[in-house]
Amino acid sequence: MPAAAVTDSIVTDPAVTDPAVASFVRRSTLKSTLARDPGALDHVMATAYQLYQAGRYAEVDVLCRGLIAADDTYWWSYALRAAALRRLGRLEEALVEVDHGLVFEPDAKRLLFMRGEILSAIGQWRERAARPAPAESQISP
Repeated sequence: MPAAAVTDSIVTDPAVTDPAVASFVRRSTLKSTLARDPGALDHVMATAYQLYQAGRYAEVDVLCRGLIAADDTYWWSYALRAAALRRLGRLEEALVEVDHGLVFEPDAKRLLFMRGEILSAIGQWRERAARPAPAESQISP
């Protein structure tokens, strides 16, 4: 479950009636709670980007999930994870990640453009899937 979903479930939990508690949970990332060196996350981001450039998308997915767990409010991690998922052919998951990133950066041109590309790719995939399969005689050897 993404960190944002955990935070949302805590904030909307009827047992959490104190607005100060809900506000703290909403503002507090794992990064701030653990007081980790912010430079360490920069190294992970750089590594994730290099892996993406090298076509190692499964590793990018893993690192981005860690980055999102550390700070679920930074749009860049969602964008890179979405790009990797798209390359892996996991279009629906990629779209979800883009939408998570847009929550925190609604005007990010990269995310908006990527969202359009993914929606277009999903539409094309559905169109092709709806077409009947070619008969055996139509398939060239």
